[in-house]
Amino acid sequence: MDLSSVVTEDTRRRLRARFGARAEVWWERLPDVLDQLAARWELSIGDPVGRGNTSLVVRCRSASRGPAILKLAPDETLAAAEAAALRSWEPSGHAPRVWGHDEAAGALLLEAISNEMPLGASRTQVKLSDVAELIGSLHRSGSPVIGDGVVSLADRVEFIYGFWTERHSRDPDASQVVPVTRLSRGHELARALAAEDQVAPVLLHGDLHPGNVLDGGVSRGLVAIDPRPCVGDPAFDAVDWVFWLTDDPGCWEPRARELAAALSVDYQRVLDWCAAFAAMLAAGRAARGEPAGHIEALLRLAP
Repeated sequence: MDLSSVVTEDTRRRLRARFGARAEVWWERLPDVLDQLAARWELSIGDPVGRGNTSLVVRCRSASRGPAILKLAPDETLAAAEAAALRSWEPSGHAPRVWGHDEAAGALLLEAISNEMPLGASRTQVKLSDVAELIGSLHRSGSPVIGDGVVSLADRVEFIYGFWTERHSRDPDASQVVPVTRLSRGHELARALAAEDQVAPVLLHGDLHPGNVLDGGVSRGLVAIDPRPCVGDPAFDAVDWVFWLTDDPGCWEPRARELAAALSVDYQRVLDWCAAFAAMLAAGRAARGEPAGHIEALLRLAP
């Protein structure tokens, strides 16, 4: 594989932005690592997928299993957490099967899903009942155990807000539209929600937005990829789907109610999590230069 191609260089820049100098040292070792993994797992290495901010994702072919995906991450704990979660969810059929995990290399060999275009890229509208089936199946099959890189929801909240607040603070135009103080208020609400113990914890995907969901077809349904697994409130995984492909605030509460009913969770908790993340979502839209009306609607929901 050509590690100097445009696609791989784009990935290299994203990894450098996320992991700093550590990513450069890791990148230099990649040719040897790829050769070793290809020999051990009997792989024909193909082209990079060109998506993802935490790993290099490569199409390949297993001699014994056929099409596969090879993921290599500079942070081996991310790969370990993903492997643990995907294996826990395997009985659901709504996550790729893990065919290999090299902990030291931060490498995962995964089943390839035939349609590799995420819903976020294709902007495909899906039924909320199908989304609820995906989320519910993951929650029912997963083992809510912290360890092997799987963290608590409270820890996940701290990471998300720390990452987003730092990034948003560096964008003066976007932070003028959405003040950093609004993110701080959302952070406090998210902390309070994560700290509550009134609901039975589940193994959460932790990053279940449409960019991390594939259409597995009639027999498979929706398939979740790229988890950031954590343990906590099941309502957390529903947030992005309340807002998916609708900027009409009048649709948000009915969608939250429908998802909550299908997942057997309190719809007010779904709405509270939506409120906690509304300013962050508004900040993302401001950074992309989206219409002011869409941003203002989210800020009205936010604390």
